[in-house]
Amino acid sequence: MLVYDGECALCCRCAAWVERRAPIPMSGGTQADLNRLNLSQRDAKRSLWWIEGNLRLAGHKAVAKTLRRIGGLWWFLGAMMMIPPVSWISAICYRLVAANRHRLTRL
Repeated sequence: MLVYDGECALCCRCAAWVERRAPIPMSGGTQADLNRLNLSQRDAKRSLWWIEGNLRLAGHKAVAKTLRRIGGLWWFLGAMMMIPPVSWISAICYRLVAANRHRLTRL
């Protein structure tokens, strides 16, 4: 399941983009889902999460897993995001976007 901040406009737009491309279970961070997935509100506000069985990925790793699940050329991009040095750049870019997501929504 992909867990995102349902109160963030940018996050919601990105989730809608994913939803149009692949049947991935998603949650906008409802309290019921967070409790079931053992995530805090702070976790959900801080990062995108991919949770599947015992696999728990946050941030750029969750983005990479999502892209790989979409498939096609997106799979390749997601795979590249996990290989150094691209993974280091992906992590930095994710943190920058996450820290400024409310400002980016206004653009």
